[in-house]
Amino acid sequence: MLEAQPEQTGATPVVWGDPPKWLPPTLHALGYKGYLLLWLGQVTNSLALWMDMVARPALVLAMTGSAVQLGLIALVRGAPMLALAPFAGLLADRVDRRMLILISKTLGFFTYAILAVVILMGNVELWHVYTTAIVRGVTAAFDQPARQALLPNLVPTRLLMNAIALNTGSMQLTRILSASVAGFAIAFWAVFLGVEGNDTRSFGGVYILATIAGLIAVVVSYMLKVPLAAKVSRTEASWFGSFTDGLKFVAKNPVVLGVLILMNVQSFFGLSYTQVFLPWLALEVMHIGPQGMGLLIGTAGLGSLVGAVAIATIGERLRRRGPIIIVGLTVYGLALVGLGLTSLLPPMAVLGAAVPVLPIVMTMLVGAGQTSIVTIKNAVLMEETPNDLRGRVFSIQSLDRGFSTLGAGAAGFLIAAVTGPIALAVYGLACVVGAVTVGVTLPKLRKVD
Repeated sequence: MLEAQPEQTGATPVVWGDPPKWLPPTLHALGYKGYLLLWLGQVTNSLALWMDMVARPALVLAMTGSAVQLGLIALVRGAPMLALAPFAGLLADRVDRRMLILISKTLGFFTYAILAVVILMGNVELWHVYTTAIVRGVTAAFDQPARQALLPNLVPTRLLMNAIALNTGSMQLTRILSASVAGFAIAFWAVFLGVEGNDTRSFGGVYILATIAGLIAVVVSYMLKVPLAAKVSRTEASWFGSFTDGLKFVAKNPVVLGVLILMNVQSFFGLSYTQVFLPWLALEVMHIGPQGMGLLIGTAGLGSLVGAVAIATIGERLRRRGPIIIVGLTVYGLALVGLGLTSLLPPMAVLGAAVPVLPIVMTMLVGAGQTSIVTIKNAVLMEETPNDLRGRVFSIQSLDRGFSTLGAGAAGFLIAAVTGPIALAVYGLACVVGAVTVGVTLPKLRKVD
């Protein structure tokens, strides 16, 4: 069966063939070369990104032993993404998105390569770590809006949900694997060089791997070809006018506005559970140690992967997506409440070992809900936004990283004030209140099929 998909007024409709019959339905989006290359570029880029996010803090600690420096390196990396998101979105709606992705990934590759060289030479200094962190943050800020704006043009509309779910699930799997790969690479390279684990040269191996992954991302991004309908229209509007046009579109479209509000509610109150709450509950409330903390975080990742696979398999057959988003965030919030409260219960004996069974179940539900909700919201956002505005709209969506950072910071103060379990329950209830409020005040979102 062929499907004509006009993506842009005046452009020749794209005629899509069916995916190969040997591909299982869960992987159907990978049957389209453009999406496959975009997906491969993102997977390899994310592998390098997450290895760096594991290795860089450890490198800073090895160099300084300072918690202050540890916090600062996270700040200088995240600040460019928050500050440059609006400009990155404007650029994604004015220039060749493929070229923007390629430039971003190329600069990322050189960043990893330069850091690998100075580490291997034994000449790494703190300013090297900070400078490359800033550059990497800048490149990531420009990559995300362009990549998300381009994705809907690379698969048939009926496979958009499948494509987004595959992308989300792959990122979760990459996130889980990269931590193990980075840790193994650091330990192996220290043994290979015959140095102590806190010797900065032991970090050379992980950045060699990051450089290789970054190079693969550059190559597949270069190979990417996009249909004519994916090109953005030339505009004579000013930069400020284009920016305000994006804001006006969001304000006038209740579905887009509702999705963006719910995304940021979930980011502020929901995403800090892995950064703050799980470590605190595991170490200070349940007293199950670092191994138990790793178990809970791994369970969250497994739940996220299961949720992504489920959505990818259902794909275009999923209906009533508006109500699912609202109800899903409500259930997600209740699962956070359950996670907080069940952490107060004594662990259960399983094969002679004390296991926090109920918190594990709640953590898996939270992980599955997180990925499922984000996947459906992204699909609705892409469908409701015209091609020429997607960069600006997704630059607003990419602010969720900043909101999650703010939420994590506020969580620390709330834990100090009311204890960890109660603080997480409060955050969960805030998700519930946000979902219900948006559902009541924006009825058009409830009607999205």
